[in-house]
Amino acid sequence: KLVAIGEIGLDFTPWLASTSQEREEQKRVFQMQLEAAKRLNLPVNVHSRSAGRQTISFLKEQGVQNVLLHNFAGRLSAALEGVQAGYLFSFPPAVTRNDQRVKLIQRIPLENICLETDSPSLGPNPQERNVPENIKVSCHYIAGVKGLTPETVCEVTAKNALRLFPRVSQKLKE
Repeated sequence: KLVAIGEIGLDFTPWLASTSQEREEQKRVFQMQLEAAKRLNLPVNVHSRSAGRQTISFLKEQGVQNVLLHNFAGRLSAALEGVQAGYLFSFPPAVTRNDQRVKLIQRIPLENICLETDSPSLGPNPQERNVPENIKVSCHYIAGVKGLTPETVCEVTAKNALRLFPRVSQKLKE
């Protein structure tokens, strides 16, 4: 059974989408994927690289509501726009190696944050394979940045994830 559609989104990294035509093609495909998610009443797990503001604006234009912006690295102003739209943001263990994400974690309310590993990539050490167990690394890091206990971060982010993915929540109750 499907619980979400993803990972979908926009990647405007210059070497990947160097022309406006390539970016428009990505938007066209993304729109089709979002339409499918709306038709099936499924949340989306969204990738955005070098396209944070464009991705959030596009999601809002398309009327998509149940959104997880995975490994978000966009500007704080774009993230806060996403927060206002009710979107959630997740951070992998690699967040510990990126000072830019501190501002995002500080300002995005915990009620809009989920944990992720993105394994086998984006671990705490770029030379080592990332594993699911490293989700604890993300949890402890976010707790430290926000001045909360890891237990609080774990509890709230788990509730956030179950709220975003209600089919998972239903399955856990069975």
